[in-house]
Amino acid sequence: MTNGEKPTEILKEEHQDVLQKLDALEEVIGHLDRKEEISLKLKELASFFKTGFWVHFRKEEEALFPEVERFIPREGGPTGMMFIEHEDLRNTNKEFQGVVDEYLGDADSAEIKRMIQEYGSHFIGVLRQHIDKEDNILFMMADMHLDQTQIDKIVKLFHKIIRAGKKGR
Repeated sequence: MTNGEKPTEILKEEHQDVLQKLDALEEVIGHLDRKEEISLKLKELASFFKTGFWVHFRKEEEALFPEVERFIPREGGPTGMMFIEHEDLRNTNKEFQGVVDEYLGDADSAEIKRMIQEYGSHFIGVLRQHIDKEDNILFMMADMHLDQTQIDKIVKLFHKIIRAGKKGR
C-alpha cells in the first residue's frame, strides 16, 4: 500500500521544501527596505505559511504522532515537545501574518519592519530546529518501532488529510 515509502521519508521530503522556503523568507525579511523588489516574494511565502504548510503539521499530529505514542508517551516524550513547538509556531505565524498584511498594505513604518523581522526570525529559527529534531531524533525512533500495519495506516491518513486540505478543511 505504501509503495515502500515510509511516512517519515514523505515528511522529510516536505521538510526539505520548507527549509528552502525558510531560506527564501530569511532573505526577504533581510531586505524589507526594498519593498518594491521583495513584496511579491514575501506575499508568496506568507501565503504558503498561512495555508499549505499546516497540512504538514496535521499529518504529523493526526497520523504519525498517535502511532509513535503507542510506544513512547507524549508526556515527557518527543511528540509532547513537538506539539508545544507546533503551538508556538502557530502563534508566531498568526502574528507574522498580521504584520506582513500591514506591510504589504500601506504600512511601511520602521516598527512594522521590526515586527516582521522579529516574528519572522523567531518562526525561522524555531522551525529549523524543530525540523532537525524531527528528522534526526523522532523520525529515527519512529522508523525503529513502526510496523507495516502502522505505516500503512499513517500513509492512508496522510492521503485523507491531503484530500481534506484541498477541500479547504
